[in-house]
Amino acid sequence: MTDGKYFFDGNIYFLTLILYFIIIFPFIHLATRNLTLSVIFLIIFWAVINVIVLVSTYFGKKMHSKIFEKEVFKNLLNKGFQKENIYKYEGLTKEINGRTIRVFYNWNKTADGILSFGDIEIDIYFEPQIINDNIENIDELKLRNLTKQYDKTFWSKADRTIFAFDRLKLFFNYYPWTNSKKIEKRIESGLKILDENHLKPFSIRSINKPEHKILEERLYFLPNMEVIWEHIEKNFR
Repeated sequence: MTDGKYFFDGNIYFLTLILYFIIIFPFIHLATRNLTLSVIFLIIFWAVINVIVLVSTYFGKKMHSKIFEKEVFKNLLNKGFQKENIYKYEGLTKEINGRTIRVFYNWNKTADGILSFGDIEIDIYFEPQIINDNIENIDELKLRNLTKQYDKTFWSKADRTIFAFDRLKLFFNYYPWTNSKKIEKRIESGLKILDENHLKPFSIRSINKPEHKILEERLYFLPNMEVIWEHIEKNFR
Protein backbone atom coordinates (compact mmCIF):
# COMPACT_ATOMS: atom_id res chain seq x y z
CA MET A 1 0.00 0.00 0.00
CA THR A 2 1.31 3.47 -0.89
CA ASP A 3 -0.24 6.68 0.41
CA GLY A 4 -3.52 4.96 1.09
CA LYS A 5 -3.67 3.33 -2.35
CA TYR A 6 -3.17 -0.35 -3.12
CA PHE A 7 -1.08 -1.38 -6.11
CA PHE A 8 -1.21 -4.85 -7.63
CA ASP A 9 1.51 -6.63 -9.54
CA GLY A 10 0.55 -7.85 -12.98
CA ASN A 11 -1.41 -6.53 -15.93
CA ILE A 12 -4.46 -4.62 -14.74
CA TYR A 13 -6.54 -5.79 -17.74
CA PHE A 14 -5.76 -9.44 -17.03
CA LEU A 15 -6.65 -8.91 -13.37
CA THR A 16 -9.99 -7.30 -14.23
CA LEU A 17 -10.76 -10.16 -16.63
CA ILE A 18 -10.13 -12.66 -13.84
CA LEU A 19 -12.35 -10.58 -11.53
CA TYR A 20 -15.12 -10.54 -14.15
CA PHE A 21 -14.89 -14.31 -14.46
CA ILE A 22 -15.28 -14.69 -10.71
CA ILE A 23 -18.12 -12.21 -10.23
CA ILE A 24 -20.03 -11.86 -13.52
CA PHE A 25 -19.46 -15.14 -15.38
CA PRO A 26 -21.72 -17.26 -13.12
CA PHE A 27 -24.68 -14.94 -13.84
CA ILE A 28 -24.07 -14.99 -17.61
CA HIS A 29 -23.73 -18.77 -17.60
CA LEU A 30 -26.88 -19.09 -15.54
CA ALA A 31 -28.76 -17.10 -18.18
CA THR A 32 -27.31 -18.81 -21.30
CA ARG A 33 -26.65 -22.35 -20.04
CA ASN A 34 -23.95 -22.44 -22.72
CA LEU A 35 -20.29 -22.39 -21.69
CA THR A 36 -18.86 -21.16 -25.00
CA LEU A 37 -21.50 -18.47 -25.44
CA SER A 38 -21.04 -17.34 -21.85
CA VAL A 39 -17.29 -16.92 -22.33
CA ILE A 40 -17.83 -14.95 -25.56
CA PHE A 41 -20.39 -12.65 -23.90
CA LEU A 42 -18.09 -12.09 -20.94
CA ILE A 43 -15.09 -11.19 -23.12
CA ILE A 44 -17.18 -8.80 -25.23
CA PHE A 45 -18.57 -7.16 -22.08
CA TRP A 46 -15.05 -6.90 -20.59
CA ALA A 47 -13.67 -5.39 -23.83
CA VAL A 48 -16.46 -2.80 -24.09
CA ILE A 49 -16.02 -1.71 -20.47
CA ASN A 50 -12.25 -1.36 -20.92
CA VAL A 51 -12.68 0.72 -24.08
CA ILE A 52 -15.09 3.03 -22.24
CA VAL A 53 -12.63 3.39 -19.33
CA LEU A 54 -9.68 4.08 -21.67
CA VAL A 55 -11.61 6.71 -23.63
CA SER A 56 -12.87 8.34 -20.43
CA THR A 57 -9.36 8.41 -18.96
CA TYR A 58 -7.87 9.84 -22.16
CA PHE A 59 -10.31 12.75 -22.31
CA GLY A 60 -10.19 13.16 -18.53
CA LYS A 61 -6.43 13.67 -18.62
CA LYS A 62 -6.84 16.16 -21.46
CA MET A 63 -9.41 18.12 -19.45
CA HIS A 64 -7.16 18.03 -16.38
CA SER A 65 -4.82 20.35 -18.30
CA LYS A 66 -7.28 22.17 -20.55
CA ILE A 67 -9.34 23.46 -17.62
CA PHE A 68 -6.68 26.17 -17.23
CA GLU A 69 -7.99 27.62 -20.47
CA LYS A 70 -11.46 27.97 -18.93
CA GLU A 71 -12.71 31.11 -17.21
CA VAL A 72 -13.32 29.20 -13.97
CA PHE A 73 -9.57 28.69 -13.39
CA LYS A 74 -8.46 31.92 -15.09
CA ASN A 75 -10.54 33.88 -12.56
CA LEU A 76 -8.95 32.02 -9.65
CA LEU A 77 -5.48 32.74 -11.03
CA ASN A 78 -6.42 36.41 -11.07
CA LYS A 79 -7.44 36.16 -7.41
CA GLY A 80 -4.12 34.98 -6.05
CA PHE A 81 -4.09 31.26 -6.82
CA GLN A 82 -0.94 29.86 -8.40
CA LYS A 83 -0.53 27.04 -10.86
CA GLU A 84 1.14 23.93 -9.42
CA ASN A 85 2.74 21.12 -11.41
CA ILE A 86 3.74 17.83 -9.76
CA TYR A 87 4.81 15.12 -12.22
CA LYS A 88 1.81 15.16 -14.63
CA TYR A 89 -0.55 16.69 -12.08
CA GLU A 90 -1.72 20.26 -12.74
CA GLY A 91 -3.75 22.26 -10.26
CA LEU A 92 -4.15 25.51 -8.38
CA THR A 93 -2.82 26.25 -4.92
CA LYS A 94 -3.08 29.04 -2.39
CA GLU A 95 -2.35 29.64 1.29
CA ILE A 96 -5.32 30.96 3.30
CA ASN A 97 -5.10 31.49 7.07
CA GLY A 98 -2.06 29.22 7.27
CA ARG A 99 -3.73 26.39 5.37
CA THR A 100 -2.63 25.01 2.03
CA ILE A 101 -5.51 24.79 -0.42
CA ARG A 102 -5.47 22.84 -3.67
CA VAL A 103 -8.05 23.01 -6.46
CA PHE A 104 -7.99 20.72 -9.48
CA TYR A 105 -10.08 18.84 -12.02
CA ASN A 106 -10.40 15.14 -11.22
CA TRP A 107 -11.96 12.87 -13.86
CA ASN A 108 -12.19 10.00 -11.36
CA LYS A 109 -15.50 11.15 -10.01
CA THR A 110 -16.54 11.05 -6.36
CA ALA A 111 -19.61 13.28 -6.74
CA ASP A 112 -22.50 11.80 -8.72
CA GLY A 113 -24.15 13.93 -11.38
CA ILE A 114 -26.00 13.67 -14.66
CA LEU A 115 -23.85 14.51 -17.72
CA SER A 116 -20.85 15.44 -15.55
CA PHE A 117 -17.67 13.60 -16.50
CA GLY A 118 -15.40 15.03 -13.81
CA ASP A 119 -15.29 16.77 -10.45
CA ILE A 120 -13.79 19.93 -9.14
CA GLU A 121 -11.84 18.73 -6.11
CA ILE A 122 -10.82 21.12 -3.33
CA ASP A 123 -8.32 19.96 -0.69
CA ILE A 124 -7.95 22.09 2.44
CA TYR A 125 -5.16 20.91 4.72
CA PHE A 126 -5.19 20.58 8.49
CA GLU A 127 -2.68 19.08 10.90
CA PRO A 128 -2.53 15.30 10.33
CA GLN A 129 -4.84 13.51 12.74
CA ILE A 130 -2.36 11.12 14.29
CA ILE A 131 -2.49 9.96 17.88
CA ASN A 132 0.46 10.68 20.22
CA ASP A 133 2.64 11.80 17.27
CA ASN A 134 2.62 8.23 15.96
CA ILE A 135 2.27 8.34 12.17
CA GLU A 136 1.08 4.73 12.16
CA ASN A 137 -1.83 5.56 14.47
CA ILE A 138 -4.43 7.66 12.63
CA ASP A 139 -7.52 8.87 14.46
CA GLU A 140 -9.83 7.06 12.04
CA LEU A 141 -12.87 7.19 14.33
CA LYS A 142 -12.75 10.98 14.50
CA LEU A 143 -12.40 11.27 10.72
CA ARG A 144 -15.26 8.84 10.07
CA ASN A 145 -17.54 10.70 12.46
CA LEU A 146 -16.72 14.07 10.87
CA THR A 147 -17.37 12.70 7.39
CA LYS A 148 -20.67 11.23 8.56
CA GLN A 149 -21.63 14.59 10.08
CA TYR A 150 -20.88 16.73 7.03
CA ASP A 151 -21.19 14.42 4.02
CA LYS A 152 -24.95 14.71 3.54
CA THR A 153 -25.61 12.13 0.83
CA PHE A 154 -29.07 10.79 1.73
CA TRP A 155 -30.82 12.68 -1.07
CA SER A 156 -27.94 13.55 -3.37
CA LYS A 157 -24.28 12.66 -3.82
CA ALA A 158 -23.55 15.55 -6.17
CA ASP A 159 -21.72 17.50 -3.47
CA ARG A 160 -19.35 15.53 -1.25
CA THR A 161 -17.46 16.39 1.94
CA ILE A 162 -14.87 13.84 3.06
CA PHE A 163 -12.24 14.01 5.79
CA ALA A 164 -8.88 12.39 5.06
CA PHE A 165 -6.21 12.19 7.74
CA ASP A 166 -4.58 15.48 6.68
CA ARG A 167 -7.15 17.33 4.56
CA LEU A 168 -10.77 18.14 3.99
CA LYS A 169 -11.74 16.95 0.50
CA LEU A 170 -14.64 18.75 -1.19
CA PHE A 171 -16.06 17.48 -4.47
CA PHE A 172 -18.74 18.77 -6.78
CA ASN A 173 -19.67 18.15 -10.41
CA TYR A 174 -17.89 20.15 -13.08
CA TYR A 175 -19.93 21.52 -15.99
CA PRO A 176 -18.92 24.03 -18.70
CA TRP A 177 -20.92 26.69 -16.82
CA THR A 178 -19.22 26.07 -13.45
CA ASN A 179 -17.84 29.38 -12.19
CA SER A 180 -15.12 30.42 -9.79
CA LYS A 181 -17.60 31.87 -7.29
CA LYS A 182 -18.89 28.39 -6.51
CA ILE A 183 -15.35 27.22 -5.80
CA GLU A 184 -14.69 30.22 -3.56
CA LYS A 185 -17.92 29.61 -1.63
CA ARG A 186 -17.01 25.96 -1.10
CA ILE A 187 -13.56 26.97 0.12
CA GLU A 188 -15.14 29.46 2.53
CA SER A 189 -17.53 26.84 3.89
CA GLY A 190 -14.68 24.31 4.19
CA LEU A 191 -12.54 26.74 6.17
CA LYS A 192 -15.48 27.38 8.48
CA ILE A 193 -15.97 23.65 9.07
CA LEU A 194 -12.31 23.18 9.99
CA ASP A 195 -12.34 26.15 12.37
CA GLU A 196 -15.56 24.96 14.04
CA ASN A 197 -13.98 21.56 14.70
CA HIS A 198 -10.66 23.02 15.90
CA LEU A 199 -8.61 21.31 13.21
CA LYS A 200 -5.38 23.29 13.24
CA PRO A 201 -4.07 24.95 10.06
CA PHE A 202 -1.39 23.10 8.16
CA SER A 203 0.84 24.39 5.39
CA ILE A 204 2.78 21.93 3.26
CA ARG A 205 5.23 24.77 2.56
CA SER A 206 6.40 25.04 6.17
CA ILE A 207 6.64 21.58 7.68
CA ASN A 208 8.51 21.55 10.97
CA LYS A 209 7.50 18.61 13.17
CA PRO A 210 9.68 15.49 12.73
CA GLU A 211 6.65 13.21 12.28
CA HIS A 212 5.28 15.51 9.58
CA LYS A 213 8.62 15.52 7.77
CA ILE A 214 8.51 11.73 7.67
CA LEU A 215 5.04 11.87 6.13
CA GLU A 216 6.32 14.38 3.60
CA GLU A 217 9.23 12.09 2.68
CA ARG A 218 6.70 9.30 2.14
CA LEU A 219 4.78 11.58 -0.27
CA TYR A 220 1.62 11.59 1.85
CA PHE A 221 0.84 15.26 1.24
CA LEU A 222 0.66 14.99 -2.55
CA PRO A 223 -2.68 15.32 -4.36
CA ASN A 224 -4.48 12.00 -4.17
CA MET A 225 -5.29 11.33 -7.82
CA GLU A 226 -4.51 9.00 -10.68
CA VAL A 227 -1.52 10.73 -12.31
CA ILE A 228 0.20 10.88 -8.91
CA TRP A 229 -0.53 7.20 -8.17
CA GLU A 230 0.82 6.21 -11.59
CA HIS A 231 4.05 8.12 -11.01
CA ILE A 232 4.53 6.65 -7.52
CA GLU A 233 3.80 3.13 -8.75
CA LYS A 234 6.30 3.52 -11.57
CA ASN A 235 9.13 5.27 -9.73
CA PHE A 236 8.89 4.63 -5.98
CA ARG A 237 7.87 1.03 -5.55
